[in-house]
Amino acid sequence: MHVIVIAILIVAGGVLGTGVWATNTENSCWKHEAKLVFEKYGSLKTRAEVLRTIQIEKGQKSNPIDVIEGDYNGCSLGSNGMTAIRFYFDRENKLTAIQVWRNYSGVETQMIEERKL
Repeated sequence: MHVIVIAILIVAGGVLGTGVWATNTENSCWKHEAKLVFEKYGSLKTRAEVLRTIQIEKGQKSNPIDVIEGDYNGCSLGSNGMTAIRFYFDRENKLTAIQVWRNYSGVETQMIEERKL
């Protein structure tokens, strides 16, 4: 009887440990995605620079401007996660903040990180 209980506890602990490991791995991947976004866009200062860099013509007056990276990043267990970026501007069209979001199949679910400039 004790052997069965111990076996059940070992299996349950292994399953829980795997879940924690998977979550930590996914979160680390998303943090790395945010780091890449800030490296890529962090030096931009104005709306014109952002629009030129992300190569879109729309958003001349939009605040914020939302962009979804084109490829799945593989951070989620289902591999359907993409990085979404939100750019905020002040009245003088200077970039004031960049937010990086998790995006699953077109739905932003959680902000990963924000950097105010």
